[in-house]
Amino acid sequence: THLKLMRRLEDALKNLKNNVEVNNDQQKKEDLLVIEHCIRGLMMLGKGKDVESLFARVAIMPLIRSNLSMGRLDQGGARGECAGLLTLLQDTAQSVSQMYGSVLSSAEFLASMETERNGEDSIDDETEIVDIDLVTAGVWVPIATALMADPAIKMAIFSPGIASVLQANYKSFDAFLADLASSILKEQQQQQKNKALSSSTTLNNEEKVVVHSKEDTTATSSGLDHLYFQPSISSEKIKQIQNRIYCHPTTSDFSKKWSLPIYYQLRYGECCNRLNMAIERVKMEGWSAQVFTGTKTNGGGTGFELEFFQELYDILLLLWKPDFILRPLTHRFLRGAVQLICRTLAFVSDCVDEGQQKKDKGSSVSTMS
Repeated sequence: THLKLMRRLEDALKNLKNNVEVNNDQQKKEDLLVIEHCIRGLMMLGKGKDVESLFARVAIMPLIRSNLSMGRLDQGGARGECAGLLTLLQDTAQSVSQMYGSVLSSAEFLASMETERNGEDSIDDETEIVDIDLVTAGVWVPIATALMADPAIKMAIFSPGIASVLQANYKSFDAFLADLASSILKEQQQQQKNKALSSSTTLNNEEKVVVHSKEDTTATSSGLDHLYFQPSISSEKIKQIQNRIYCHPTTSDFSKKWSLPIYYQLRYGECCNRLNMAIERVKMEGWSAQVFTGTKTNGGGTGFELEFFQELYDILLLLWKPDFILRPLTHRFLRGAVQLICRTLAFVSDCVDEGQQKKDKGSSVSTMS
């Protein structure tokens, strides 16, 4: 029985894609009815994982393949800079929402109803266990798998060899993943609100007058719109879906692909080079040496008269700039800041000791004479 339902679901998903592309709303509604019945039946048969796999294979993977390429990744910038990464991710999420947002909303609503009926527990207060999770297993997992499977794309995103590019890539994915559930489902929710708003309005024309009330949803021009199932996904439910995305093993595997330790070494190396160059110039030219390489806004008004300490101050500020730091490396950047200060203190201490030795040596020579 479940095999027949799977085949019927696959056909309905393909038909839905075609009807969305040609903007056939009536046929789209009929396809959604078929899909909802199939999903509900397969859930009752305990085949939720099969539905997730089928949806990923039939609906999402073809969409990802059509969007994902090295050319699209570098669109708007030089090769290897991944300038088009954020746009690619946003366009993919928008395409999924426009084409399959209704399916995802219905599946989530049905899964929540089934969970409440069975009285199943949750991982915690904000993460609900469900029989089927199309947003995570059907959308996010295929996207992450496609990005990690292609060697060229994987190298360009996770290990570009340029600190600024890696930081931009990481922040793009961080922003995309943080809003994935809302970006896919919010647009669908907005469409439903607009429909509800328009259906609650009194329409007067020469042919008919249609009045809607809270208790009775009156038919529209087709006469059947009020009979179609319209799931409601609350903000709290979207938050639970987002938490399931973060808790999925694929998200953990995806996070491990980033070369964050190498990124920190590159950034920390830049700071060390600036400080070492300032130290060397002070050794050669004295404390009055002009070693400040930052902007005047950062150097002026700090209370430091010597440019050497203005340079140190600017380096410490650099560590915490939004285009420099990454949140998972906060502890490392804090440690790096302390190490830079300790390096400066050691240099100042050595200068003081050296000056004291010269002073003592000069006084001893004058005493002997």
